[in-house]
Order: sequence, then structure tokens, then C-alpha cells
Amino acid sequence: MVTGLLLLPALALAGQPTPASSSVFFDETATTETLLMSGLGYIGAVDAEGSDSAGGAALSLSLLHHLSFVEVGAELYGAAALGGRVGGLGALLGLHLGSDFSVRALAVAGVHSYSAVGRGFLSDDPGIGGSMAYVGGRLVLGYAFGRKDRLFVGVLGMLDEDLERRRGSVTYTDTPWLFGGEPSTTTSHHSVGQTSYGILLTGGVGFDLTSY
Repeated sequence: MVTGLLLLPALALAGQPTPASSSVFFDETATTETLLMSGLGYIGAVDAEGSDSAGGAALSLSLLHHLSFVEVGAELYGAAALGGRVGGLGALLGLHLGSDFSVRALAVAGVHSYSAVGRGFLSDDPGIGGSMAYVGGRLVLGYAFGRKDRLFVGVLGMLDEDLERRRGSVTYTDTPWLFGGEPSTTTSHHSVGQTSYGILLTGGVGFDLTSY
């Protein structure tokens, strides 16, 4: 009888509904599935082989969708400066953790397109271009406001590595306009392919596409 009395509180607690353990760490009711995000910032480049680099002021557009903690998406970005332009189109896959404050750690693979790489300042050198595959990573830290269509603000860090390096030459007519003189035919040599890094301030809106 004593044993039965001791078991009564346990039986009473067992009959009460308990919240899902995952909600302690991940509030699904406050998290939208899809994020459309744009960014503004800077993309730079380094290269151990001394290739000409492309980068500068950058714009980005990303579409991200997650199911639980798995996130997939696509990105489009471009950067330009006097020394060249680069654009990227890639697919994203990684982890999404958090609700109001969230962390996204994503791998990316895609194609870079370069133009005017090595273009000279105060010269007629047009530079060279080319396209090549790249792989890299993205880290997105941000905060979402609201409960339905959610306003998102954050910061995006990126690191990319082109899978090859290419050398090319261009022949052009150079006109020494600053000090005068006769135009001359000149050939210059440049390299395309680099390790890129960047940081962008981002903003966007989160919304639900499905009913699950």
C-alpha cells in the first residue's frame, strides 16, 4: 500500500502533456522556412601565385530554405573595382541553428565569371576574363523580427577558392594621353583565378512557402 501511495505522484506527472524536447532549443512556431536576403559590402582577394585579382564593392542575393536544421539555397553576387570584375552563381548546403537569433554555416559550390581582370589604371589595357568553378563557405549571423513575414538583418562572411588558375594575354593599342606621344601596340599578360574573401551587411524577409 505504501508503495502504491509513493507511485501516485509519478503516475499523475506521467499523465500530463510535456513539450517536445526540441522546442527548448528550436522554436519552430517562430521560425520561417524561407529567407530572401540581399547584401552590400566588400569582396577582396589574395593569391599565393600572384594572379591579378578581381573584387571591390559587392552586391549579393540569396534564397535560402530550411527543413529543421538542414538548409539549402542558391546565391548570386557580383563585385567590381578598377582592377577587374567578378560574379558568382552557386548552390548552398549546410546547417541552420536558432530562431530569432540564427546562425547559418553553409558550404557553396558554383561558377565564377571574371572580366577586365588586370585592367590598367590610366592605360588602355582591357584586362582578360574567364569562367571557372569554385568552392567555399558562408557564415551568416542574423536576427529576425516579427512572427509571420519576418524582417531579417545580419552579416555574411564568405570565403571562396577557385579550382584553377589561368594565364592569358591581350594585345591592345596604348595611347599615352597623359604626356602625349604616339600610340603603340602593346601586349600584356594576366592571370585569372583567386582566393576570395568578403563581408557583407545583409537584410531580407523570411516567409513560409509550405504548410508543414
